[in-house]
Amino acid sequence: MSFKEILSKIEEEKKIAETDLNTISPRAYPYKKGQVDRARENLESLYIDYKNQILKNAVFILVTGTNSDEFANIAEEKFQCFNIDGKSFYKEIVEQLSPELYQQKNLNSSVFDIAGNILEDKMKNLDVVSYNSLTFSSKYAKFVKTKAEMVEILAAAVNDSVGGEVVGLDALEKVSKQAVNKGYKSRVVPILLRSKDENFLLSIAASLRTINPRVVTVVAGESQNKNINPLASITEVNETSVGDALKEIAANA
Repeated sequence: MSFKEILSKIEEEKKIAETDLNTISPRAYPYKKGQVDRARENLESLYIDYKNQILKNAVFILVTGTNSDEFANIAEEKFQCFNIDGKSFYKEIVEQLSPELYQQKNLNSSVFDIAGNILEDKMKNLDVVSYNSLTFSSKYAKFVKTKAEMVEILAAAVNDSVGGEVVGLDALEKVSKQAVNKGYKSRVVPILLRSKDENFLLSIAASLRTINPRVVTVVAGESQNKNINPLASITEVNETSVGDALKEIAANA
């Protein structure tokens, strides 16, 4: 089904699924409840169809450089791009960890066990049924001062054990929820993954291509990494330069 067809069916099922059963007479209640239950099941299936269509039409745009945030904000506000923090998946896991477990301490396997349980819940939410579990090793046994340091270590561990494609799967989930609410049905879905950490974006690029081959890089501002080969590179970030970069991506991605 096309975006338009899926969205039409979603609207139909939503009307049924949102029926207020408290207003239904006792005689009609079993029938109406059955309708509502079926509509909710259908919505779950339609949402998966919509998410798959998003992935099919997606272009992952890795935005880095000193002005990456400015580029991403303009792309979102002026050009209907989806703007995602590239490290949000890992940050959300660390947010659920008590700082007392890791701050001003050497990391140990028990912290990873708890993080692994959180990761399991997140992977279920992403409809991932099989993946390598989070594994602790001596290279992660570091002294951690801040939450930001914990995010960096966890990101490295997740990418080593599970794979950097989780960033794309998580972004896909976030974008799909936004897009379905907006009735988004464009033939190209630009998903921006922004981070000033150039090495991080380089490390996940190949993994992202396993779920969608259309992965490009944009450098906004200055870059310190000579290994980055961007499709577009702009020094001065403004509406015109961002628009030109996105046109180039749409033509070549």
